Amino acid sequence: MRKLLFSSLVLVFLLGMVSCASYMDKYYKGKKKIHFYHGKKHPDVFISIVDISSTDIKFKVTRLGGGGIYLYHVVLDENEERISEGWFPTRRVGNDYYFVTMKMKEENALQAGMRYRLCIGGQNPDQVYYRTNRYQCYVDYEFVFSGND
Repeated sequence: MRKLLFSSLVLVFLLGMVSCASYMDKYYKGKKKIHFYHGKKHPDVFISIVDISSTDIKFKVTRLGGGGIYLYHVVLDENEERISEGWFPTRRVGNDYYFVTMKMKEENALQAGMRYRLCIGGQNPDQVYYRTNRYQCYVDYEFVFSGND
């Protein structure tokens, strides 16, 4: 009888935690929006676009000192909506640069004449979401998709 009571209490506790977490996730996602603060503005020779289409983009990024082995790369549109993101390796043996090929999310595509940003940071923006709505970009690169590329 005690085992049944204990198991029931543990189950109720776990269900309560899951429902509370899902409620908080829905609540905060509707209330807060992450602001991506501009990082260092490096000259264009340090970051360049190698290949671009409406569905994917390839960057060549020169390493500028510190940073981790993997950094989080985010492509943002004019409204700071994340249209492509992910962890990418930043180390290549014998080179001071690395390449990043980013594919746009299914419902997003680059639009001609629109301004975009590449934000490179040290963590996933969702990790800072519950603590703050500010995400600091280590490197910030702005570009406009011409549509003819």
